[in-house]
Amino acid sequence: MKKITNILVVDDEKDIRESLRDILIDEGFNVFLAKNAAEAIRLKEKQKIDLILLDIWMPDTDGISLLKSWAKNKEIDCPVLMMSGHGTIDTAIEATKIGATDFLEKPISLQKLLKSITGALKKSVEIDKIDKNFLENSHLKYISDFKNDLHKLKNSYFTALVGTKGNFLNVCKSFLVSSSSLNIDSQDLITPNIIKVAQAKGTKFIVIDNFLSYTNEKKDIFISLAEEINNSKIKIIFIERSINEKSLNILKLIDIDFEKNILLMPNLMTDKDLIPDLSISILNFYLEKNNDFGFKEFEISALNELRVHKGITDIDVLDRIILNLMISSQNDKITIKDINSLMKSLTILNKSTNDNDNDQKITSLFKKPLRDARDDFEILYFDFHFKNKISVSELAKISGVERTHLYRKLKQLKIKF
Repeated sequence: MKKITNILVVDDEKDIRESLRDILIDEGFNVFLAKNAAEAIRLKEKQKIDLILLDIWMPDTDGISLLKSWAKNKEIDCPVLMMSGHGTIDTAIEATKIGATDFLEKPISLQKLLKSITGALKKSVEIDKIDKNFLENSHLKYISDFKNDLHKLKNSYFTALVGTKGNFLNVCKSFLVSSSSLNIDSQDLITPNIIKVAQAKGTKFIVIDNFLSYTNEKKDIFISLAEEINNSKIKIIFIERSINEKSLNILKLIDIDFEKNILLMPNLMTDKDLIPDLSISILNFYLEKNNDFGFKEFEISALNELRVHKGITDIDVLDRIILNLMISSQNDKITIKDINSLMKSLTILNKSTNDNDNDQKITSLFKKPLRDARDDFEILYFDFHFKNKISVSELAKISGVERTHLYRKLKQLKIKF
């Protein structure tokens, strides 16, 4: 069942409050009204509010002062849209710096109001990446079978997860490891007393990175401990980039049945046909986590565009792309145009950094709060176009941002044009 979004309207003019209430109720929102700052504070304390429409000019405490108070007490826990019939660009910038999500000039058209509310609710989307719940709740047969294979490994004392290191591999590791683990990320930590060290720490799991790249001496030490490991009931999880026939023979010296205990991470370079169904499953995962987001689905042609794209190598890459498409697409349907626009933006981001720090730059964006990440990306986006000698009016057409708002945005981001 879809959660009802609670919107608080704060305005000293009764006609405006009630007009906004009627419009928003018709759109399916639950609405609370406050005629001044005191009522707004009281309602916000009593109710779980998902978005606030806040008038700037009010007789007792103005909207900017109320916003500052909430910011000081770290109480801006939802999008705040400022409203004013006498606003200036400086006022809009000040409100945004304090913590407002957007600024609406009165009189507010219905289209502008609903577009701003939808956009603001998008900005509050959870961006924690796919996790164990994705494995548990996905209805996709491939993921269900993959999860069952993971379950089988829980009964094995020696297992190997094979694939590119990243979030999805860590999800699989956390699925197997039910308590703290002893993590071995250097062959120097492989010693004859490694099992005793693990027992002293009280752990039942040892996770070893890149064991197959270790020296023969270190491999031999570990192989000689196989029987001791079995007797200790400690489970060993190997994290490997790849396993060939030669390396498999080494693992069989640890456990003759090791071949049964190897799980390959999805490789979307070789299994392109997985991409459409995985894309739908990942999109549904985020939509279920964010009930306020509304309806969203892929056009068939868009799914095929993702399937043939050369840059989608694994689930982690696909995950980031789906999340960005979900946020950036303007309509219920995610189209080829949305995909091409996003991929072009990512190309711009790549070209703005050198090859050595591309990955680090992109990764740092995804680790930031969404609002900060959007600001950083917008700076790169606008700088790219201005370096190509484009005018503000041309940029407004390319970016799809109304020119007045674009001037405000450029000033807010301190971009010279």
